Amino acid sequence: MSATDAFSEPSLFDLTSSEPASEARGTTPLEPQATRAATTAAPLEPIVTSCNSEAASDAPDASLCPEATTQSDRKRLAEQLSALKRKEFELRRALAAADHPELADAIRLIEARAFVVARAETKLAQGFSKTEARRREVIEKKLGSLRDKRAELDTQIGTLETELSGLGSDRLATFGQERRQALEQLLIVLGTHETALRDAGLDPASLVPEIEGWLPELEALASKVSGASA
Repeated sequence: MSATDAFSEPSLFDLTSSEPASEARGTTPLEPQATRAATTAAPLEPIVTSCNSEAASDAPDASLCPEATTQSDRKRLAEQLSALKRKEFELRRALAAADHPELADAIRLIEARAFVVARAETKLAQGFSKTEARRREVIEKKLGSLRDKRAELDTQIGTLETELSGLGSDRLATFGQERRQALEQLLIVLGTHETALRDAGLDPASLVPEIEGWLPELEALASKVSGASA
C-alpha cells in the first residue's frame, strides 16, 4: 500500500470509515498514526486558546470558536447542496434535450424565461435600499406631522365657519320679519285709500318712489292674503 492511500482524507460524501486502510487490515503503523494524530490535534490548540484560555483577550475572535466554526461549516454545506441541486437540474435539461432534440430550443427558451422571472423575484425580495428606507422614514415623519396640523386646521376652520354662519343671523332674521310686517301694513294702507287716491288721480308710486320697487312683493302679498281670506 502506498503512503498516499494510507493518509488520504475521506471526501465530504464518503460514508465509509475515516481510518486509514492499514487499520482495516489489522496492521498498526504506529509512527504514521501518531504523526497523523498530532497533525489532527494541532489545529485545536488555537481554538481552545482563543475561546477558553484565561490569557486570551476579553473579546476573542468569533471565527476561531467552535460555535462559529460549526455555523461556517453548515453554511458551506448548504451552499454546496444548493449548487448540487442546480447542477442536477442542468443535467436533467441537458438529458431531456438529448432525448428530444426537437424540444431543445423550447427547453432553452423556458429556462431563459424562468431565469428572468427568478431574477425579478430576487430584486423584489431585496425590498427598499437603505437610502430609500431612510428617505421614506423621513418623509413619513413629515407627512404625519403635516396631517396632524391639517386635522387641527380643519377643526379650527369648522369652528370659525359655524361661528360665522351664526354671527348676526338672528338680528338679520328679526329685521326681515320687521320688513315683512311693514310691507303688510303698507299694503293695508294702500288698500284702504286706493279708491280715494284713484278718484283724485294720484298714484302712490308717484308720491313715494320706493313703492314702485316694492310693487311685485306687494302684489304677491295681496294675492296671498286674498287667497287666505277666501
